[in-house]
Amino acid sequence: MHLRLDIYGANKHAIERMKELGITYQQATPQSMGDQWWFWNCKNIPEALPDDLTELNLDPMDCIGYGLSQEDAEKITKGENQ
Repeated sequence: MHLRLDIYGANKHAIERMKELGITYQQATPQSMGDQWWFWNCKNIPEALPDDLTELNLDPMDCIGYGLSQEDAEKITKGENQ
């Protein structure tokens, strides 16, 4: 599952927030225009997501040029480690 973290008004760095929640991920992509971070191939996700996290229903291949390179998108799609 991919997750979107809303960081508008946050008092912690996005990566620190994910550590706090115990969520691991393959890659993180900051989206500064939307005050968000996108986290790809997340694991250890709590059953009930906190208000600042939502499921990211995007295909990584459609996000090339939006923080992902072709190579990154292919690795995420295949679930390969970086």
